[in-house]
Amino acid sequence: MNTPTPTPRLHRRAFAEEEDASVLKLGAEFNNAGCLLISEVRYLLENRDKDAPDTAVYNKTLEYVKQFGKFTTTDSASAVRETLRREPALTQFETAQIANLCPMDSDEAKSIIPSLVKIDDDRLQALLDEIQTMRKFQT
Repeated sequence: MNTPTPTPRLHRRAFAEEEDASVLKLGAEFNNAGCLLISEVRYLLENRDKDAPDTAVYNKTLEYVKQFGKFTTTDSASAVRETLRREPALTQFETAQIANLCPMDSDEAKSIIPSLVKIDDDRLQALLDEIQTMRKFQT
């Protein structure tokens, strides 16, 4: 009797169970990867090589980052990154998520980024307040 081979669906399911962003299990390819803020991606796209062709993907990506980037200048994006870097418990992934989503309070932050439960609510709120102030007073 032949033994059935696992279907691709079962393989994908087993692989997906290994990854869980809520506990920062993002997959091996992300273990040492840096994470950019949407605002940083905007800067990179707007300052790319002038000889690079405008493609549909480039134009759609640029439109996306212009719409969803929370910080309009490289200075403000850098200031946010530096502020979040002062919290040693944050990973690069969490830093990018906080800066990209800009939650208003610690409860919201922890509901959309579950791995933040490791940070005290008061400390997290202070970081979020500082980011909101930077966002409000961008130059």
